[in-house]
Amino acid sequence: MAVRFAEKLYEKYYAGDKARRGLFSALASWRAWEHVLYPGSFIHITASFLFPSVTYVDNDRNAKRFFSQMDEVRALVERNKVYQEAPQLTFHGTSYENRLDVPEGSFDLLLSLYAGFISKPCKRYLRMGGVLAVNNSHGDAGLASIDPDYQFIGVIQGRGDQLHREDDKLDAYFKPKKEIEVTEELLRTLGRGIGYTKTAPVYLFRRVR
Repeated sequence: MAVRFAEKLYEKYYAGDKARRGLFSALASWRAWEHVLYPGSFIHITASFLFPSVTYVDNDRNAKRFFSQMDEVRALVERNKVYQEAPQLTFHGTSYENRLDVPEGSFDLLLSLYAGFISKPCKRYLRMGGVLAVNNSHGDAGLASIDPDYQFIGVIQGRGDQLHREDDKLDAYFKPKKEIEVTEELLRTLGRGIGYTKTAPVYLFRRVR
């Protein structure tokens, strides 16, 4: 029954294109990621289909229930993974704003997808030279773009499963449509991304300090 519960809940939220597998495939084709941190993940374990080691963080009740059946979750991943090694999944049932029981600088990929301002509180867990992959639905990509600890290095472009990485003509991004000063206070007040003249589904930043 636990397996049916895990599969049913996963399919409810992430069937078909909602799985966003193309994004993770684009990241996986770029380089091998040793340790991935996914705050605000809910039950989006599609990441584990492409990355062998993923740590998930979410304080949602259904997420806690889902990951409490870890053996069944791992079995679901085993049936869908594209790599040879055994998947490593860890779950922290807490807010990513809280201090996590993980070593600082221990992840080489940090995911921020539709879950608020992750780039700042979770930066400490990303190693120097590690990559933040972030969208701008809540303004977190905009926040990373003005954070001196991050360097903008590329985007993920395309639609559906046809996604690919681009790292040229980056000066065209993060230019506001309106003449406004983009500040952390503005972005947090709005709680969403502002309009830019050129956009991408996901933006890539390297932690530089």
